[in-house]
Amino acid sequence: MQGAEGDARSVLAVLGGQGVASPEQLRVAQALIEVLPIPVFIKSRDGRYLGVNKAWEEFFEIERQSILGATVGALYPQAPATAARHQAMDEALWAMPGSQMYEIPVTTHSGTVRHTLYYKATFARADGSIAGLIGTIVDITERKQAEQREAIESAVARELGSGDPLHEAIRGIIQVMCERLDWVCGSRWSLDESDNTLHCIESWSVSDPRIEAFLAESSKATFTPGKSGLIRRVLATGQPVWIADVTLKQDFQRADLAAHAGLRGAFALPVLMEDRVLGAIEFYSRDAREPDRWLLQLAASIGREIGLLMARRTAEAALRESEARFRSLTDLSSDWYWEQDENLRYTAVSRGVYESFGLLPEDLIGKQRWDAEIVGISAEDWAKHRAVLDARERFQDLEYGRKDAAGRIHFMSTSGHPVFDENGKFKGYRGIGKDITERKLQEQALRDAHDELEMKARELARSNDELQQFAYVASHDLQEPLRMVSSYTQLIVRRYGDKLDGDAKEFMDFIVDGAARMKQLIEDLLAYSRVGTRGRDFLPIDSGAALKKALGNVRAAQEASGAVVTNDRMPTVHADGAQLAQLFQNLLGNAMKFRAAEPPRIHIAVEEREEVWVFTVTDNGIGLDPQYADRIFMMFQRLHNKAEYPGTGIGLAICKKIVDRHGGRIWVESQPGKGSTFGFTLPRLDGGSHS
Repeated sequence: MQGAEGDARSVLAVLGGQGVASPEQLRVAQALIEVLPIPVFIKSRDGRYLGVNKAWEEFFEIERQSILGATVGALYPQAPATAARHQAMDEALWAMPGSQMYEIPVTTHSGTVRHTLYYKATFARADGSIAGLIGTIVDITERKQAEQREAIESAVARELGSGDPLHEAIRGIIQVMCERLDWVCGSRWSLDESDNTLHCIESWSVSDPRIEAFLAESSKATFTPGKSGLIRRVLATGQPVWIADVTLKQDFQRADLAAHAGLRGAFALPVLMEDRVLGAIEFYSRDAREPDRWLLQLAASIGREIGLLMARRTAEAALRESEARFRSLTDLSSDWYWEQDENLRYTAVSRGVYESFGLLPEDLIGKQRWDAEIVGISAEDWAKHRAVLDARERFQDLEYGRKDAAGRIHFMSTSGHPVFDENGKFKGYRGIGKDITERKLQEQALRDAHDELEMKARELARSNDELQQFAYVASHDLQEPLRMVSSYTQLIVRRYGDKLDGDAKEFMDFIVDGAARMKQLIEDLLAYSRVGTRGRDFLPIDSGAALKKALGNVRAAQEASGAVVTNDRMPTVHADGAQLAQLFQNLLGNAMKFRAAEPPRIHIAVEEREEVWVFTVTDNGIGLDPQYADRIFMMFQRLHNKAEYPGTGIGLAICKKIVDRHGGRIWVESQPGKGSTFGFTLPRLDGGSHS
């Protein structure tokens, strides 16, 4: 092999110094390389093949006409990563002319994987500019295989000799073989001789979600030995099996899963203990691969070594079982311990259970946890626990109560982990339990205090409801005497107006005006109380229809003020339609009332956000000082006198109460003389759309 590498360097030294550039020089170079016994190639500065020799054609098993004028990507259509590596090395050589050497595995046209050493050197034109490169290939497959075999056997020996559990040791062997031999994943399948079925026990893969999903689905599968597929054939024949491309093999049941994961080539080796087949280990690659006799021989040897390990571990398992049982329990902080078999029936319980709960171990042996009456745990949590047990997973701090012989309830917290034998078969659970009765009593006392607090909160809410109802009734009952005061005052003016002096008439006007303002105030109070007491159910509402209704209600004010109202496309919202119209009406009315010298221009805008609709009502009115931005939403708060701008100061308070009832918020942004923008939000539910 050293001789071949020396020949390669000599070829580069001679041909690289020829300065190959012109067609004539290229023909000379082609004649020189044609007789060489090692593969040689010439590339132009743009990476295209200018020439190859006969040895190159034989090595890659293709004719030179198919590659001349093409780039390296055409040589490796099924292995883009290999092409990319060559391209990167070429770029490095262009950046720093001279020579280079690197090692890389390549796949020939027939699918054979060869390990190679590439030697490359640049050559220049007469003016000194780089014209291209010339390279030679040394096949180091035999040397590489020997190195790989030695490294793999050494790594496997370390795994087999380690004190790790069997499943961890085998997983380590799978990882070593994948990493050393360039396979992306592997899995061990174990034969359950009780029902002659195959189960996936452990696996390893490179970091790839698709491959991990393939392995997860494989772990759910169960096979029986047979004459088709991959694993089934290995179990049936006891011999290694190679499939060049599993996606093309019709009897491979996981072909679709493998194709989705980007897996193609595969082989499997039997795990043997003498002539007895204990299981199989399968490996997958991303590219199609032709059978490799050397690898199959190596795999068969490793399968026998794993079988010997399993036999030794099985013999040792019985001796370690009792020690492992108590060692696993020691790792847990326990008041008492328990064990269950594969049917989840207690097989061992320590005496601590009597000290905690007054139960004898004999009272539990042979029974399942749910055979006795269980209290203090919801049906949902109990169902989740049963699901964890069915999945053979660890559980922590399951809390429930049981009654002792005297009928007293004792609460316990129990934790456990599943137990599997050397073949990965489920054998039961081991765990601990402790008395948590005192803690549960304290938690109950805390819940009682919380319930009492909630009851007082409900009483307060009921009191508020009654207060709102009182406000409504009181306001309604005030209407009748107020109408009488107003009516009779007006009657006196009509009948006896000619007998009243100027002061008397002015006093009468005060009475009528005061009665009218009181009537408006009562009506506004009624509207305010009805937001909470007369609200309708929330339904999908066209906010555009609510706006149209509000515009109809303020038509007279709009015509009197000359207001121009525009709006965006209005969405469908989940709301009380009448209250939404009232909200728009109050905001529009305010915009028309507090106008400047020019006619009002009002725009209703809508913005869709992740969880809410944002509505804004913008005007060109007189505006307000930002310091009053919160005050104006309070009851009876006015910023102007009644003569200048009539009103009761309740309209914006009603707006706030409507928005609060809908779970939104309301605000104002304004500056004196620059108009105002009132904004409010409504929750956005799924299905909300523009109308």
